[in-house]
Amino acid sequence: MANSVSILVVDDERVVLNSCRAILSEQEYHVETASSGEEGLRLAERRAFDVALIDLKMPGMPGMDLLSKLAEVRPKTIRIVITGFATVETAIKAMKQGAFEYICKPFTPDELEAVVGKALENRDLREAAEQAQREKERFILTIYHQLKSPVGVIKGYVNNLLKGVITDETEKRNVLERCLKRSEALLQSLEDLLSLSQLKSRKIQPKRELVKLEDLVRCAAEGWNVRAQEKGIQLRLHVDVQLPPIVADREQIEHLFANLLDNALRYNKENGSVELKATVNRTDVRIDLSDTGIGIAEADIAKIFDEFYRCQNEQTRSMPGTGLGLSIVKEIVEAHGGRIEVRSEIGKGTTFTVWLPLRD
Repeated sequence: MANSVSILVVDDERVVLNSCRAILSEQEYHVETASSGEEGLRLAERRAFDVALIDLKMPGMPGMDLLSKLAEVRPKTIRIVITGFATVETAIKAMKQGAFEYICKPFTPDELEAVVGKALENRDLREAAEQAQREKERFILTIYHQLKSPVGVIKGYVNNLLKGVITDETEKRNVLERCLKRSEALLQSLEDLLSLSQLKSRKIQPKRELVKLEDLVRCAAEGWNVRAQEKGIQLRLHVDVQLPPIVADREQIEHLFANLLDNALRYNKENGSVELKATVNRTDVRIDLSDTGIGIAEADIAKIFDEFYRCQNEQTRSMPGTGLGLSIVKEIVEAHGGRIEVRSEIGKGTTFTVWLPLRD
C-alpha cells in the first residue's frame, strides 16, 4: 500500500525538500526531510525508510558519506542520489558504491515519481526473492528432518544384521519387515514430494476429459472399504442420482479421494464412521467427507493445508504420515478451479468439503 511506504529526502536546498514532499505526498507516501547529511543519518537511525533520496553535494557530511553510512545502518533502504548535471560522473560512482539510481536537478514531478516507483518495484522483487530463498531453505531443512529418522533406523537395523548382532531367525525376519515398512514410508514421502512439486509448478496440467464423478466416488469408497472394516469403521456413501459428468483429470481426482479417505480412516476412532456424500447444484459438484475421528484443534485448521504440517498431540504423534497429503489435495482442487473448506470439532470429527465446477 502506498501509505505504508516511507521516504527520506536529504538535501540542503529547502526548495528541493519542499518540492519532493509535495510531489511524493500526493502519492500518499510518508515523507520525512532533512537539510543535512547529519540530520538525515539521525532520522535513519531512529526508523527504517523504504527509499532515501540523497543530495551528493551538501555542506558538512557529503552525500557520498551518508550513502556509505546508510548502507551500514539501514542496508535494506534503497538509496537514490540527487545530483546536478555537472556531477553525473560522481552519481555513477555513487551507483558503483551501492546507490540504486540517480536523478538530475532540476527534475520534473514525473521524473521523481518514476525513479521512486522503479525503486519500490526493485524492493518488492528483492523481498519476493528473499522470501523464496527462505521458503527453499525451510523446504530443504524439513525434507532433511523427514528423511533423516527413517534412513537412520534402516541403517541401524542393517548394521546389526551385517555385524551378526541379531542371530535369531525370527528376529531377523522382524527386523527386515521393519526395514521394508520404513522403506515403503520413505518411498511414499518421495512420491508425495514429487507430486506436490509438479502440481505447484503446474508441470502436470490437469487432463481435460469428461469424468463420471459418480463412478470415481463409488470406486474410491469400495477401494478403501477393506481398510475401514479392519478398523471396524462403517463407510457410508451417498451419491446424488442427478450427478453429471465433470471435466477433470481422472488420476488427480482419484488421488484427491485417496488422500481424503486415508485421513478420515487414519485419524478416526475404532468403530467410528465415515460418510462420503456427493451432490450437485447449478454451478458445481459438492463432495463432503465426514468422519467421527479425533478432530482438529481450531488453532491447527488454518495450517493443515501447509506443506509438512502435522497436528501434534498425543493421539497423532505416533501415527505415520508425511504432512503432504492435504497440501496435494488443495493443489489438485485449485488446479481444477475448485475450492476446499474444513470444519472440525475436537473429539467429534471433521468434515472436508470440496467444490468442483461443472463443465460448460
